[in-house]
Amino acid sequence: MMIALLEGLIPQKQDDEESGIGEGNIKKISENPESDTAGDPNVPDPLAVTTGEDDEEEGAGRRASSLTGLTIGIETAEEEDLSSCNITKNHLQCFYTFALIWGLGALLELEGRRKFDAFLRDKVVKLDLPPSQAASSGQLASTIFDFVVSSEGKWQHWNTLLGKYVYPEYSTPDYSSILVPIVENVSIDYLVNLITKQGKAVLLIGEQGSAKTVMMKANMRKANPDTHLGRTFNFSSATSPYQFQKTIESYVEKRMGNTFGPSGGRKMTVFIDDINLPEINEWGDQVTNEIVRQAMDMKGFYSLEKPGEFSTIVDVQFVAAMGQPGGGRNDIPSRLKRQFSIFNCTIPSDASIDKIFRVIGEGHYNAKRGFCQEVRDLIKEIVPLTRILWQRTRVHLLPTPAKFHYVFNLRDLSRIWQGIVGTLSTVIDSQSVLIVLWKHEITRVFSDRFTSIDDKEWFNKELLSTITDVLGPTYCKMAELGCVFVDFMRDAPEPTGEEGEDADMELPKVYEPVLKYGELRERLDMFLSQYNEMVRGAGMDLVFFPDAMLHLVKISRVIRHPRGNVLLVGVGGSGKQSLTKLASFIAGYKTFQITLSRSYNVANFLEDIKLLYRTCGVQGKGTTFIFTDLDIKEEGFLEYLNNVLSSGIISNLFTRDEQAEIISELTPAMKRENPKRTLTQENVMEYFLNKTAQNLHVVLCFSPVGEKFRNRALRFPALVSGCTIDWFQPWPRDALVLVAEHFLTDFEIACTASVKKELVSALGSIQDIVSGTSAEYFQRFRRAMHVTPKSYLNFIGGYKNIYQQKKKELGEGAERMDTGLAKLDEASESVECLKQDLAEMEQELQLASEKAERGVARNS
Repeated sequence: MMIALLEGLIPQKQDDEESGIGEGNIKKISENPESDTAGDPNVPDPLAVTTGEDDEEEGAGRRASSLTGLTIGIETAEEEDLSSCNITKNHLQCFYTFALIWGLGALLELEGRRKFDAFLRDKVVKLDLPPSQAASSGQLASTIFDFVVSSEGKWQHWNTLLGKYVYPEYSTPDYSSILVPIVENVSIDYLVNLITKQGKAVLLIGEQGSAKTVMMKANMRKANPDTHLGRTFNFSSATSPYQFQKTIESYVEKRMGNTFGPSGGRKMTVFIDDINLPEINEWGDQVTNEIVRQAMDMKGFYSLEKPGEFSTIVDVQFVAAMGQPGGGRNDIPSRLKRQFSIFNCTIPSDASIDKIFRVIGEGHYNAKRGFCQEVRDLIKEIVPLTRILWQRTRVHLLPTPAKFHYVFNLRDLSRIWQGIVGTLSTVIDSQSVLIVLWKHEITRVFSDRFTSIDDKEWFNKELLSTITDVLGPTYCKMAELGCVFVDFMRDAPEPTGEEGEDADMELPKVYEPVLKYGELRERLDMFLSQYNEMVRGAGMDLVFFPDAMLHLVKISRVIRHPRGNVLLVGVGGSGKQSLTKLASFIAGYKTFQITLSRSYNVANFLEDIKLLYRTCGVQGKGTTFIFTDLDIKEEGFLEYLNNVLSSGIISNLFTRDEQAEIISELTPAMKRENPKRTLTQENVMEYFLNKTAQNLHVVLCFSPVGEKFRNRALRFPALVSGCTIDWFQPWPRDALVLVAEHFLTDFEIACTASVKKELVSALGSIQDIVSGTSAEYFQRFRRAMHVTPKSYLNFIGGYKNIYQQKKKELGEGAERMDTGLAKLDEASESVECLKQDLAEMEQELQLASEKAERGVARNS
């Protein structure tokens, strides 16, 4: 890599202006006619680059020879005529030192870089090292990695190359487009540019959120679109060699014979993100990356249609990014690794992090937007406050196998500030409101992912403690106020009949605090009744207890932002889908879910994705895509969903005809929005994908039960990193009682009101006791028994069914008894009548008998 850096640093004589690489000056540095090795074909060229055909030992030998050759070249440079290169001996010495520093220390972390700095200053005294600078306020002591060679051949600090980002004073920029230059990004961008302008491969490594993808894409955008194309490919654990080869083949066209290249004779840079994710098979091979290595090393691969025929790929350059190996993350094969120049993207320093969010915070909270002075003063203090709490949280709450998603990176800080700057001066009119907003946003991003109450309690205490340490006890008291922020509390303006055609009659989206849960419940009840009236066949019966309202607020908060995606984790019956549908209805979005059938497969899933993309990208309609773990009929679904969440690009999703149709539909809209931008097919498709990402909101509803969720999150990292996580805790006893009360209020029970109230309380208590017993059972016997809200609802439904059934049985028995008693009464009445008739008949019989006796007496 040292050689590649030197080749990029030293000005070259060249015939081809686009290549940026020549041989003239390199020869002047490396060729020494008096050297014993000059002209010897058996001695490696000091500036030769290790090829893919060399084994690792030969590559190491070449690197050692390169160091020797470079030293010889620099020592004899005085005898060379360097005037034509406009470089001096001092240039060469600084270039060599710079290449040595980054060639050997590019993989080091911050602590390792400080040790390397001390080693070079102590052991290698002959090198022209950069000057050392003592630590200053908010800035660590400078190391040799903080300097670059200027055009005058002198050392200058990276911060002299920093550009300036100016936040708009009145308008609100697209948050994802904000790029604040910092020292770490400028240095990596400079180094990447040194290598890529030579047509060589670069690999960036670093932990999540270290801006690897952002920097690489920004570097690709610098290229002239008339001569250079850029493509992005996201790897996951399910990416196969077939997918990779088909994707690369779709990027190129036939030039001559078996030679293929980008269209229009242009060059292309292919960026492979998460290159280390493909699965390692049982033999320890990462098969997908072997074909990547073949494409880079052999400049092509064998045809899939014509076995044995080799397809040569020209004018294609590969760059890549990956997370740090270890902790369950794969490494890439050594034969692939040696194809790259590798740079480690370290976490930015405290000063750099503060600079990023100070530009954003102070840019939004300015006087021209109407924010008062005390709010503008406090926002300056909130910048380091947020960083300090973030650092304390990531140190204390480390990821474990059970809490694998406890990863706190710069993306989380970015999400916090995205919520903080989404407000108006009419709402944030005092320091107390700003503190409450800050607490709400940082709680939503950090605390909502915690799986245990203990972690939540620790975070709440640490939050107040950090405020006290940084701002003082006065602000700590302000933060004790608990409220939520929503953007749906205001009614739409009433029509007067004088509005124009373009008048906006929708609900005003003002992000403001709600202090009373009663007001929020009334508002949500109103939206629920509207939903049940307007959405046919989808009536919902929801109980808005405090936890349910809070979860709806969390979902609403995320999907109100462009590119807002949510991962909802909770057991069955927690209300994940119902709350998402209502939140989407409140936001004015459509909801979409796939419809599974016996024959549903990946092809059907891609057709549904196409429909989603057209709805969001062409029609511009906000859409919420609800995807549950029950929808995962094939694991391949998650491969494409991972791409949607990470880059929004799915290779070969649209055919050429479909792309042409999309381009024809969007070209007029793009002309209106960007009249100065050149209209090419690539630009229009990029505009389409950007609109799709702005309007599409993916909401994943997964269950944490079992190992599947953890395994899927590790195999497809965008499911976690591309979403804001909301972990559903078990319903508290109060919520259980409210739910039981809701379902039993209108249910007729033959008892007094007090007895019915005790019954409702008993139902909630039973569920709570069973849940606690299940947790204790798991701790003692390590056997999990899950008591879910769904089982509670079934418990209440079962009670109602059994009550009605028993009531019916008892009613029928009572009715039969009443009928029997009525029959007995009727029989007794009949007997009485018969008795009376019998008495009368007895009297008549007696009279007749007496009459007969008298007749007999007379006859006798």
